[in-house]
Amino acid sequence: MKKVVLATAVLGMIFVTSCKTDKDTVVAGEAQEATSASQDATAYLIDQAESATTWRGFKFFQDTSKPEVGHYGVIKLKEGQLHVKDGVLESGIFISDQTSFESHDMNDDPDSKADFDGHMKSPDFLNVEEYPEAKFEISKVTPLAEGDYNTEISGNLDFRGVPKNITFRANVKEEGDKLTIQSEEFKINRQDFGIDFKGGGDSIIRDEVVLQMDVTAKKA
Repeated sequence: MKKVVLATAVLGMIFVTSCKTDKDTVVAGEAQEATSASQDATAYLIDQAESATTWRGFKFFQDTSKPEVGHYGVIKLKEGQLHVKDGVLESGIFISDQTSFESHDMNDDPDSKADFDGHMKSPDFLNVEEYPEAKFEISKVTPLAEGDYNTEISGNLDFRGVPKNITFRANVKEEGDKLTIQSEEFKINRQDFGIDFKGGGDSIIRDEVVLQMDVTAKKA
């Protein structure tokens, strides 16, 4: 499976510990009305095997002699649909399977990996029993003429039952029967979505979570 380069995301979309990046945390505003597709737009369905959201996060310690500890991994997308007209993205929705959350940095230590992943899925963080899915629905698309990305995407990220509108940049490419969306890395604040667990012992979990999405969709 390809690593994510958007959530959306959804997207799953999605959020646990945090991490360092030079970018500012995205503003999480009130949810907006989703965009609609033109009648003659081309529909694409998400390819589950090639779509995912990657996450990165860190915790630091009150004892400043200790280095920060980072973790990273993926959350799979389970379904979604996108609409494109004349090569321009018009609308779309991504739904992530929060139960698929997995860390990758501890693959060589299965016991620690199982403990960490289990805690991340608990009510302290993702609470996958109550919220097994996260959703990202596009509310605005702005083509970009300059820079490393050709599209700015705004949308409603509904995570743990809290919908917030966020914006990030991505490269959208339509080629044959395939559509890809590869986002920049962007940071969200987990507390915007009701995750306020601070840490244990002398460790403190950073609020910022770095996400990146890599979405592949096939013509419906």
